[in-house]
Amino acid sequence: MKKLLVNLRKSAKLIILLLVGLFIAVGILYFLFKPMYIVRLNGEIIGYTDTKKQLQEEIDKYMKTGDGENIAFVEIDQMPEYEICYSKKDIKANEEEVLDTVIASGTPYYKNYAILQSGEEKLYVKTFQEAEQVIADLKEKKSTNAESITYVAKYSAEQLENTDVATAVNNLYLAPVVTTTTTKPKTTTGKYATTGSANTSQTVSYDKVSLGINLIRPVSGTITSRFGRRSRGIHTGLDIAASTGTPIKAAASGTVTFSGGNPSKSYGYFIVITHGNGVQTYYAHCSALYVKAGQTVSQGETIAAVGSTGNSTGPHLHLEVRVNGKCYNPQNYLY
Repeated sequence: MKKLLVNLRKSAKLIILLLVGLFIAVGILYFLFKPMYIVRLNGEIIGYTDTKKQLQEEIDKYMKTGDGENIAFVEIDQMPEYEICYSKKDIKANEEEVLDTVIASGTPYYKNYAILQSGEEKLYVKTFQEAEQVIADLKEKKSTNAESITYVAKYSAEQLENTDVATAVNNLYLAPVVTTTTTKPKTTTGKYATTGSANTSQTVSYDKVSLGINLIRPVSGTITSRFGRRSRGIHTGLDIAASTGTPIKAAASGTVTFSGGNPSKSYGYFIVITHGNGVQTYYAHCSALYVKAGQTVSQGETIAAVGSTGNSTGPHLHLEVRVNGKCYNPQNYLY
């Protein structure tokens, strides 16, 4: 019995010593180390976090809503993996860097609003308020295409070029058709002899430049000859066939800087309208001219009539778009 008690006493001392040692070891570990999560992406360590749940919630939120202003959402194929560990206390969590790395591995989608005309995408604006404003402004200006203008939210993996409201309205606006009066129009004879000056050089460019204005079609008809080089040389404009006497309308508002010509010369009777910033439109082979140099004309106003004067094989309008004297393809802006 005495021997048993001695053994029990020794065992108790040993257990107490083990518990004390364990307590000291745990204390040392707690003092030197702390629990945290290693974050891996595609098998590679990208950082550490103290709060796995909070970090994952931030990632999920960004995937669904983006930054709320530019990026609509982010599509991420591979989600991060977490592994608990005990690290030295001097190792700091870097949730922001981890979040940036995870986001960068995904595909961001941008939200814009496409403005459509008869279902065809024409341009883009940033917000639905801007899209609503574009439509409202076109209706207020009585644009002839206002009823065919709609918009739709568009998500794209590439950032689309947005247009401001004023530019969008200017580019989409189509002036109401101007009705002609019953008064007999003036012709190139008498009062409306040649006035002003015009540049008829054949310098052309195949680039597309911004005109800063919106053009409307001067006449409706069939395109019979396009812009550019052809067998007989360079064609500096666009030919649109129409019946003799068909009203020709100003493609944009501006000042007439030439009216007249010679019915036996290349352009025949023609008109030049200057719109500012070096932009001009030419209307050639006319049978009648209704304006003279110095007059201000509005977009859609009748300025001449289709004819076949000059170097022409049949009634049509020869339309040119010039910027600083250089000819550009009218089909970049019309038809």
